[in-house]
Amino acid sequence: MREDNGQLTQHSDFIYHLEHHVPVQVYDRDTHIEIGVITRFDSQFVEIADTLFHRRRFRFISRPGY
Repeated sequence: MREDNGQLTQHSDFIYHLEHHVPVQVYDRDTHIEIGVITRFDSQFVEIADTLFHRRRFRFISRPGY
């Protein structure tokens, strides 16, 4: 079991989820905001469902099989 509860923190985490179309759940603190597949990202932002999320403000949690 991952100690980080599936949280994406490393650049390689985002690459994996983008390349393999693994769904990601987005949280603003403890509030669920969105769930979807990453369409692109860079060092500051992640795009999911045509919305940009700042990587420092939001938490991204892996949701394989969703």
